[in-house]
Amino acid sequence: MSDHLVGSPVVCSFMSDETTDEAFAKIDRLLDLQMLKHFEMAEMIASYRDMLADMQEQRRPDPDAIKLARVLPGAKYHVTTTYVRENWLVIGGELKKLFPVSDED
Repeated sequence: MSDHLVGSPVVCSFMSDETTDEAFAKIDRLLDLQMLKHFEMAEMIASYRDMLADMQEQRRPDPDAIKLARVLPGAKYHVTTTYVRENWLVIGGELKKLFPVSDED
């Protein structure tokens, strides 16, 4: 976990310092997971690019490779994008709990 949000000088008057630190730490963990999932997706895309480059060099690609290319990006990528989308909702909810809208806003 990074120290980007942990121990932040932001003070939320509606929460104790300990609770605030825990909330910031939770959001930081969620953002770290988001970043990791994006790296995983980038690795998948890199492997797709490598596969297509190999197919281009072969001129007559293997039939199994063609079948795989036809269904890109693939189930794992779709599952990961679903996770990322849902995790953004969780992050948004945690941020709203940490910084609720008041009548003054």
